[in-house]
Amino acid sequence: MAHVRILAAGLIVFLASCAAPPQREPQSRTPALPKSVEIARPVSPAYLRLIDEGQALLAQGEMAKAIAIFERAQRIHADDARVYLALSKAYKQAGDNRSARAMAERGLLYCQNDKQCSELRAYSRLSSS
Repeated sequence: MAHVRILAAGLIVFLASCAAPPQREPQSRTPALPKSVEIARPVSPAYLRLIDEGQALLAQGEMAKAIAIFERAQRIHADDARVYLALSKAYKQAGDNRSARAMAERGLLYCQNDKQCSELRAYSRLSSS
């Protein structure tokens, strides 16, 4: 009888060790890419035309029209620093330092090169006069 108990206990231990490990649920969420690997969204030709048109108006001293054009461009591509830099310049030339600074601060979230970032930083330091 003792042999049967030992044999049964051994069989239970053997079967327990042969059991497959629990299966993990596959992750359904795709991991996000690090910022350095993310691919920039392409810029639309309409956006670039508006930026060019606004720059031309700004050069002619048409600040209000240039700002309106840049704001249209901003609605098309709100995550591009170029439009915030252009708006900062236009507001500065129009004498609205507060808006120039606000646009520069927003643009700093999206700048991608040293020149652009340093220009935006300069506008972000304007006084509110």
